[in-house]
Amino acid sequence: MKRALILGGTGVMGVYLIEIMSKWKGWDVWVTSRKTRFPLAPNIHYIQGDARDDIFIHTILEDHYDVIVDFMNYGYQEFMDRVQLLLHSTDHYLFLSSCRVFAESTSTITESSPRLLDVTEDKDFLKTQRYALRKARQEDILYNCGENNWTIIRPYITYGDARLQLGIYEKEQWLYRFLNNKKLVIRKEILDKKTALTSGKDVSLAISRLMGMHEAYGEAINIVTKETMTWGEILEIYQKILTKETSKIFEIYTTTYFPIIEECFEGGYNTLYDRLYDRAFCSDKVDKFCGDIEYLPMRIGLEEALTNFLHSGAHFLPIQWDFEACQDRMFGDISALEAFENDEQHMIYLEYLKSEKYSDIDSYLFEKLI
Repeated sequence: MKRALILGGTGVMGVYLIEIMSKWKGWDVWVTSRKTRFPLAPNIHYIQGDARDDIFIHTILEDHYDVIVDFMNYGYQEFMDRVQLLLHSTDHYLFLSSCRVFAESTSTITESSPRLLDVTEDKDFLKTQRYALRKARQEDILYNCGENNWTIIRPYITYGDARLQLGIYEKEQWLYRFLNNKKLVIRKEILDKKTALTSGKDVSLAISRLMGMHEAYGEAINIVTKETMTWGEILEIYQKILTKETSKIFEIYTTTYFPIIEECFEGGYNTLYDRLYDRAFCSDKVDKFCGDIEYLPMRIGLEEALTNFLHSGAHFLPIQWDFEACQDRMFGDISALEAFENDEQHMIYLEYLKSEKYSDIDSYLFEKLI
């Protein structure tokens, strides 16, 4: 019986990977989770605990695994401290990086395209451990570790029923506001940029095919659809489904200057060094290893995912109340008391709503889009 360990496997890719592996005969799959979960098949086993805790991780790694798939979002030093333990506890270690490591490119991005870490001249950015830099530095840890039983997997933006993005916003920002009849402001330039959103199911299928593949040892592999759409086209898809399902018309505004909001998302670097880039990817390498993957067309996949989410009862992850307060202040809105789970959340929201940090919002120029 082969054994697999999935660390942090309850996100948009992990849940689909577990579903795939639940049908595999001859495999026992162990998944870490901080919450109590019920397995969907006899070969799926949840280990309750915090995979960031050193005692917990050392305990579960006392056993050897044929494969470890690691979806954890480590700090740089945290990964440095445990990488050898992970590599020595498995025959094949798959590390989740991201195509956000890549710099701006006028051509299709391949695995050998320049990374931000290697070419940016922004000294302030280089001083940070923001996501794109941290993932690239962790890739370098693997490149220089002296072992080769690892594979770096690089998805880009993945989506599913539980995760839907619009520019820098997660569904907990843009969709939450729409469903609560609130206006939304988005950076105008982002809407014109090309991007590639890949179904979490498709990414997980590729990961499952890479597991245990010796030819993939020591390789970095991008797992992204070749298809591109602009964020404006993606917004139109969302708008169509939301109007059909809710009969509501939403108000969206654009601005060309938006640091107050963008600072809520990686200090603005997510906008500057990713969402303001045109992104298109080559999938030749992953196709070479995994065979042709019939990526779900973005329009069909996004329509299905949003429809499924709306029909599921619309469960949101925790709401970012500084973001809500800033957007509300722009339009003179205020969140209803029942929107908050407790008094502490309400107080945080009110503090942000009155904050001097947002005192220059009135100087912003908004243009109505919808």
